[in-house]
Amino acid sequence: MFGHLQIYSSYSFQNSTILIKDLIHDASAKHMDALALTDKNNMFGVLEFSEACLKNDIKPIFGMEASVMIENEIYPFILLAIDDIGYFDLVKVCCDINLHEEKCISLENLSLYKDHLYILSGCPEGIVERLIVKEMEDEAVKYLKKFQSLFQDHYYVMIQNHRLKLQQTFNERMISLAKYVQIKIVCSNEVSYLKKQDALAVDLMQASIHGVTLEAKYEPLTQEKYLKTESEMQELFSPEIIEETRRVLTTCRATIPMHDKHLPAYPVPHNGNAYEYLRGLCKMGIQKRFSHQNIPHQYIERLKYELQVIHEMGFDDYFLIVWDYVRFAKVNKIQVGAGRGSAAGSLVAYVLGITNVDPLKYDLLFERFLNPERVSMPDIDVDFQDDRRDEVVQYVVEKYGQEHVAQIVTFNTYGPRVAIKDMGKVMGLPLARLEIIAKMIPTGPKNKKTITTMYQTSAQFQSMINQEPILKKIIGATSVIEHLPRNISTHAAGVILSKQPLRDVIPLVKGPTSTLMSQYSKDYIEDVGLLKMDFLGLKNLTMIDYICKDIQRDTGETVMLNQIPLDDQKTYELISKADTFGVFQLESQGMRNLLRKMKPYCFDDIVAAIALFRPGPMENIPLYLKRRGHNEKVTYPLKELEPVLKSTYGIMIYQEQIMQVAQMMAGFSLGKADILRKAVSKKETALMQSMKEEFLNGCLEKGYQIEKANEVFELIEKFANYGFGKAHSVAYGYVAYQLAYLKANYPLYFFASILSNELSSETTKLHCIQECKTYHVDILPPSVNYSQARFMVEDGHIRYSLLAIKNVGYAGYKAIVEERKNGLFQDIFDFVIRMDESKVSKKMLESLIDAGALDEFGMSRQMIHKNLDSIRDYGSLKNSLGIDEKPVLTVYKDTQEEKLAREKAVLGIYLSMHPIELMKEKLQVAYVNVSSLYEYIDQHVNIVVQLQRVKNITDRKGDEMCFIEGFDETGSVDGVVFASRYKNIGMMLKKGNICLINGRVDMKDKLSFIVDKARVIE
Repeated sequence: MFGHLQIYSSYSFQNSTILIKDLIHDASAKHMDALALTDKNNMFGVLEFSEACLKNDIKPIFGMEASVMIENEIYPFILLAIDDIGYFDLVKVCCDINLHEEKCISLENLSLYKDHLYILSGCPEGIVERLIVKEMEDEAVKYLKKFQSLFQDHYYVMIQNHRLKLQQTFNERMISLAKYVQIKIVCSNEVSYLKKQDALAVDLMQASIHGVTLEAKYEPLTQEKYLKTESEMQELFSPEIIEETRRVLTTCRATIPMHDKHLPAYPVPHNGNAYEYLRGLCKMGIQKRFSHQNIPHQYIERLKYELQVIHEMGFDDYFLIVWDYVRFAKVNKIQVGAGRGSAAGSLVAYVLGITNVDPLKYDLLFERFLNPERVSMPDIDVDFQDDRRDEVVQYVVEKYGQEHVAQIVTFNTYGPRVAIKDMGKVMGLPLARLEIIAKMIPTGPKNKKTITTMYQTSAQFQSMINQEPILKKIIGATSVIEHLPRNISTHAAGVILSKQPLRDVIPLVKGPTSTLMSQYSKDYIEDVGLLKMDFLGLKNLTMIDYICKDIQRDTGETVMLNQIPLDDQKTYELISKADTFGVFQLESQGMRNLLRKMKPYCFDDIVAAIALFRPGPMENIPLYLKRRGHNEKVTYPLKELEPVLKSTYGIMIYQEQIMQVAQMMAGFSLGKADILRKAVSKKETALMQSMKEEFLNGCLEKGYQIEKANEVFELIEKFANYGFGKAHSVAYGYVAYQLAYLKANYPLYFFASILSNELSSETTKLHCIQECKTYHVDILPPSVNYSQARFMVEDGHIRYSLLAIKNVGYAGYKAIVEERKNGLFQDIFDFVIRMDESKVSKKMLESLIDAGALDEFGMSRQMIHKNLDSIRDYGSLKNSLGIDEKPVLTVYKDTQEEKLAREKAVLGIYLSMHPIELMKEKLQVAYVNVSSLYEYIDQHVNIVVQLQRVKNITDRKGDEMCFIEGFDETGSVDGVVFASRYKNIGMMLKKGNICLINGRVDMKDKLSFIVDKARVIE
């Protein structure tokens, strides 16, 4: 057996360039039998490593470089798990280190685990190694004997040979001492990269993390820490050491138990039975859902069936746990979503109040959620209002104990921009230049590029790199680093619970905010028998909460969200007009185009729109609209499928329909039908083939012709690829409808809520203010006398928030609000007297002036600015000495351009008016406001817009053209400038320019502007 005992992956942050998939690929090509992963004080990569090794017939050995406290100093040791108990011991050691204040384990505590771990001295910073380097060999022998005594025959000495002269001398002395004390010796290569040239990347990252600047001519000390072949290792070490290493590789046989379940238990009152308690809650819940009505028989039967399946699969406690924390949220007035994903197909979830979707009413299938024929963990994801999600997580931690609850780790990757900036800084390059180069690399989700791609495809980028010899030298290393994890953070939603203390099951780590986290990422949590629950923060629920509370405060009216009528005419008029800015799921440009064509008039239409507007189903939109509009006859693959496909005009849209078709035609149980759906959607070829045979045989048994059966199976194959879950669509349809209802019936509160929710988003604020104008709602300027922390409804309009002003922090805001309880501020002098320098700094005061928050005192903004020092001196004298002699102020007038520029600087938007309005006043030509462009489809018009996005591209002929986005005071519009026009006007199209643009209004998938002419307006 051949392999390596000391491998560091990229999870040893900044110490290695090795991604696990690349490691296994390289090891497989070099015919290795075993590999030991020994990341520094962590096991982040262990499950990914194990899975990849086993797929490639390589034996995974689980290890770690552990920090050990010896006489108040910390030294590293390599630990390797010998057996399954050793794996769990390694987990405990990892937890002990990561949860310890000094990130280490004591030597004494480490010795408790000696029976199932190999403990190896073999790191340059080890205590024995350091003593030998210092030529303190007697001391080194003392520690060798101590470790031998503590760890007995599980203690080894490990040496490396990276072809360094000093190392060879060191090895001779280490071997000599080990033989003297009679300690076995093994060898390793301290593997940190796969290619020799990647040694530079490791050194750059090390320099970066330690804040060291390297010289331009810097070269790595060695390039030998790569994954060496068996023959290469045999050249470096004696046969005895190679044989001893082989023995360690052979005797390490730890595996990770994957079938043990560590499901949490709900503390049933009076030590009761979880199943009986769940049944009792469901019985009460269904009676509540059907208050004062008879419960239909099919509901009773469905409930019995679901409870039986849940019990047989062992998930009674799981449902009780979710019910409990959802109930906590509702009791504490925390908004909870109607449901999410396939869980909305469960009647048990509905009667418990976990979801708010009646699955029978909408033909939703329980088997899409829990499949008795394919045992897997249930997955009930719950949406909470995002500003109070943490309260629910904290409740769960307190209820089940910190040792049983953890959140989940995620990894932040360097990415191209950070890699270039961090590594360039290490080489002493100016940050400003690095910023310019980094910004050239697109990182958006739809147009992401790597450093290598940019260097190969962008002449400008390549030129910028080649102009800097140092950058050219490190560009290869940087292109490796960009793909590596840089640090850890907390998964936005995932929480895990365990019956056993988590440190007995998985390695743990403290997150950035001291949150306890699993070291295994979300993809591997279920593999080790743990339950992952998603507590999602949804800002739209926070919006709903704001709206309802504001309505109640101002009007006394309580909006009962679960009782709003689903047939409200005003709501469907709003949706049909696509007036859905700010409405969850319905506000994208493409979705609004669909709504205009579709003109929804019932809730099912909203559900269908949400499912249709996805990649894949989109291709069915034209056919769906024709059939819905009676412009094309509705046909079905088979007449018998009409009950399943009637609601969607004969078109398969939902995953549930695919399952029902398989049930109806092939006699599949819904459980088996879900296996078919999953096999097709996940493209599991072998399973798909066997399922196809079963499907066709089932169809033949039920009397269908083979041609028809094949035709329907082909349809299933096509639609299952992208069919959308109806349960999810219905649940999110509810939230969409609720927001649309609130916008249609309480627009003032709706807009105030959006503005409050998006305090820092200039684009959303601008869009929202434009929308307010169409509703004839004014945004009142901020005011020190009337503004609150949030945007608030005031006299039929909306008052601007004080906290949305730059340089106004929460402490300053709070001071103003507290002081005005003693009476409104009468004038600027009263304000500075009562709000002295300890409460409001000069910088904050200047921002309040520029924002218009002091306009009510009857002075121009420029006048307050120019006299500010005199006014503040008066306030100081009045407060300290009681001198009450107001200064004589010089009068200054505002200039509109400067006033607007300053306003924009502190608010992020133009509030009192837009400079475009000033420009329009000077124009001698006719123009159309952007908001009115829908009335001019296919006509040539002029518009006046400020450009906020200009994206240059090359067309198929290699000519330059561009896409633009511009806005005026009424709205924004996308435009396209084709190559024939671009060569004449391209130089005028710069972000920030205000332009008079002539062109044609176009309407295909969405409204756009085909630009003919443009000129900049000064």
